[in-house]
Amino acid sequence: MPHSSGGGHGGGGFHGGGGFHSGSHGHSSSSNNIRTVRYTRTYFPGAYCFIYYDRLFRPHTIYSDSLDDQKRKPNWITILVYALMMIVPLIFIFFQCFHMPKMIKDDYNTKIIISDQAEVLSDEEEANLKVTFESFFDKTGITPSFVSTKGLYRYELEDFAYNFYVDNFKDEKHWLIAYSEINERSHKWFFEGMQGDDTDPVLTTYQTDKFNKALQKALANMDNTVYQAFDKTFNDFSNEVMKPYFYMDKGMIVFAVIWVGIFGCLIALQVNTNIRLKHINESTAVMHEEPRLEKCPYCDTPYYAYSIETCPKCGGVVDYPKSARNNPEYKDPEF
Repeated sequence: MPHSSGGGHGGGGFHGGGGFHSGSHGHSSSSNNIRTVRYTRTYFPGAYCFIYYDRLFRPHTIYSDSLDDQKRKPNWITILVYALMMIVPLIFIFFQCFHMPKMIKDDYNTKIIISDQAEVLSDEEEANLKVTFESFFDKTGITPSFVSTKGLYRYELEDFAYNFYVDNFKDEKHWLIAYSEINERSHKWFFEGMQGDDTDPVLTTYQTDKFNKALQKALANMDNTVYQAFDKTFNDFSNEVMKPYFYMDKGMIVFAVIWVGIFGCLIALQVNTNIRLKHINESTAVMHEEPRLEKCPYCDTPYYAYSIETCPKCGGVVDYPKSARNNPEYKDPEF
C-alpha cells in the first residue's frame, strides 16, 4: 500500500512521511533459587573477612557472606562475549546506514499522470513538467506524477492523494505529489507526497525530507510559479537521489547509544567482579569481624594480624602470623 512521503504548506515548515512500524515485546524471567553473594568494604553480620595486599604492600579487606569465591576464577570469556554482542550489532547498523540506491525495475505501467484540476499549470508547463518527470524516471525507475486540487488542507490532502494513487496506479512504484491551493491571493497552499512501497529503497525518509524541504522553499519563493518550483526541485533532486550516502536516523542513534550503554555497564560490572575475584583468590580469610591492624617489626609496613606469615614488603617474620584457628573453615580436633 502507498504511504506518505511527507509534505509542506505555505506559511512555514514541511513534514516527513509516515510508514508502518512493527515491534515485539520481550519477557524476562527470574528465579527465586538464584542466590546473590554480598560484598562490601565494611563488616556486616555473618560476613567472612578476606584480606589481601596490593602492589604497594597496602592491606585491604573485603567482606562477603560466602567462602566459595576463593574457588572461583575470574571470567574473562564473559567480557569477550559481551564485547562481541556490543560491537557486532553496531557493525551491522553501521553498514546498514550506507545507502547505495539501485534503479527500480520498470516492470510495470510507467504512465505519467499530470492532472491539473486546480489549473495552476499552463499547457506548455504541463508538457515541460512531463519531460522533467521522464528524466527522473530514467534515472530512478520511479514514475512521478502530479495532481492539483483546491481547498484541501494537510490531512484532507493526504487522504485525497492516497485515494488518487490507488485509483490510478495498480503498482507500488509511482510517486505522486498532490498540490492544493487554498487562497491564491494569500499564497496559501499545501503539498503532500504519496509513494509506493517499492520506491522505499530509493525514496528513503532521508531523501524525501530533503526533497520536501527544497520544494517547500521553492514554493514559498514568491518569484517562482508552481511549475518553476516543481521543475527546479525535481531536476535538482534527480541529480542527487541516486548518489551513495551515509545516514543514521535518530531512532537508530538512540538504539545504538542504549545498546552500548547496556553492554558497557555489563562489561564494567564483570571487570569489577573479575578484579574482586582476583583479590579474593590472593587473599586470606580470617574469622575476626574487625581484623587488627599491626606493623612489621622491621620496616613498619602495616598488615592485618593473622593474615600473613612474613611482611609483604621486607619479608621479615611478623609478630602475629597466620593461625589455623583464625581460618573460618577451622574445626577443633575431636578427642
